Amino acid sequence: MNEQYHGFASQCLNQIVLRPSSRLPVWEPITITEFKAFLAIILNMGFVKKPTIAEYWNNTQKSQVTSWFHKVMSRNRFQLIFKFLQLVDNKKLPSREIPLYRPDSKFKPLIDFVNRMFKNFYVPRKEICIDESLVASRERTSMLQYIPTKHAKFGLKFWILAECTTGYILHLSCYLGKQFQPVENVNQGEKVVFELLKECDLLNKGYHPVCDNVFCSLQIARTLRSNRMMPKSIKEAKLNPGETIYLRQGKTLICAHKNHPNGKKPVRILSTALAVKDIQGVPNIVKTYNKNMGGVDTADMLLSYYGQSRKTIKVWKKVAIHIFHRIMLNAYILYSQNTSDVPVMSRLRFCQMIFESLANEHFQNHANRRINMARNRVNMRNVVLECLPGRHEKECVVCSDRKNGNRRRARTQC
Repeated sequence: MNEQYHGFASQCLNQIVLRPSSRLPVWEPITITEFKAFLAIILNMGFVKKPTIAEYWNNTQKSQVTSWFHKVMSRNRFQLIFKFLQLVDNKKLPSREIPLYRPDSKFKPLIDFVNRMFKNFYVPRKEICIDESLVASRERTSMLQYIPTKHAKFGLKFWILAECTTGYILHLSCYLGKQFQPVENVNQGEKVVFELLKECDLLNKGYHPVCDNVFCSLQIARTLRSNRMMPKSIKEAKLNPGETIYLRQGKTLICAHKNHPNGKKPVRILSTALAVKDIQGVPNIVKTYNKNMGGVDTADMLLSYYGQSRKTIKVWKKVAIHIFHRIMLNAYILYSQNTSDVPVMSRLRFCQMIFESLANEHFQNHANRRINMARNRVNMRNVVLECLPGRHEKECVVCSDRKNGNRRRARTQC
């Protein structure tokens, strides 16, 4: 990533005509410790919410001061790092005219990486669920989708496989749209279910995937012929409140149930794992669905508490920030499922400790640098400085720190 940063920054500086007041000429290569501190700020912005990025460095109104951000990094440095943030080399990406072009190519390496890590560190329970999630956005992109049932309505759609109980995300995949992911001679929901299960190596392993009507079909059950539709006795069932109809063929069980008196249509559910059983007048298949279907919704709900949704010009940067918050949530679930702490640390305290850990090394480097600068100033009080001729500059022996990548130039010399 450091190479992508430096390459993209150099490219921009060479192509853009800079104004005299521009902050771009002071760009310095980023280090690993500095990127960790940058990441800590990005994540902490989801917990400390302010209307604009500049407000986090507002020191003019005492009521709005948040000194932690100022101590970690200056505002200009943060904005420069965010401006030059790159995950891939733009020169190696195919252009839009080439058939190999993918609109998600700028953030796909990050998604591939987190998917591998999510599966490596956790073995899910038997009940898993598949659902869609929306990353809110109205920026111009061919991946933009409209889902009226979601709160944001517009955004990038992700297919997500999660554990039902905890909401731990096992795999996520961005939907690129019909132009780049056409579906022919197969139901899209069926294709998504099998692809997610295969990617996680969970197909035919005894897991019970739960999904809604967007994904569910008789073809998924694999027991009826592919050209068979839903039986008419289930599809056209006219039931009174409290009535239930079951049909079974082999291992496939189909149920139609009407519970609410004001409901216009009965609920229709298909299962290959459950038997016919009623619990207090409600089919067990309905109760199991209601219990296990909310895994992805649970993860989205937890993410909304401390997640950040800030407007950005680049869509892929918003997706990248969203994925970083997904990583934080999965990390907390891993901690809560494996810790021996009593009581278990709250998610808020857990995330705060991560922020401190990410920024601590950068804090220490800053402190050491200030000590060295103070010592050098004391040693150079009696030194006479002279200006360099013209507009020439040399590397400053007081402020510059090559080891950490913080190079400073000056127009004076000893």
